[in-house]
Amino acid sequence: MDKGTAGLPIHVHFVTQIREGARKETIAFETNGLYYEKGQGTYITFQEPNEQGEVKTVVKIQDDTVLIMRSGSVSMRQTHKKGEWTKGTYTSELGTFPLETKTDNVLFEWSDQKKRGQLFFTYALRISGSEAGRYTITMKLKESVK
Repeated sequence: MDKGTAGLPIHVHFVTQIREGARKETIAFETNGLYYEKGQGTYITFQEPNEQGEVKTVVKIQDDTVLIMRSGSVSMRQTHKKGEWTKGTYTSELGTFPLETKTDNVLFEWSDQKKRGQLFFTYALRISGSEAGRYTITMKLKESVK
């Protein structure tokens, strides 16, 4: 079912779990966004809270690949492809850094009937060639009812 580029208004619950050695950290936020399908891809767009200012985030899901693009006070482009190392970049007021991720798992479910779904993916991160922990991202999506 094509939702067109207008998209379905959704509520996004975004949780990042980071494991680096013995250190564990969980970062979570909730926001509103849009869900739509275009071509072979599924898109989720939302504004992400950030200390440096607004960050617009676009997540494109196609098969077992997730592309994350952030723009605004932080600029980032990273592809997550199941079972592969992929390269990306991260730019903030501190400069631009090369990213590499090895994605272990990508799971995406969406129910057109219930208008809700979930994106889950896990990866190891390297920033400028240095190990920067293991990340688990869970995005719970549901239709935003006014």
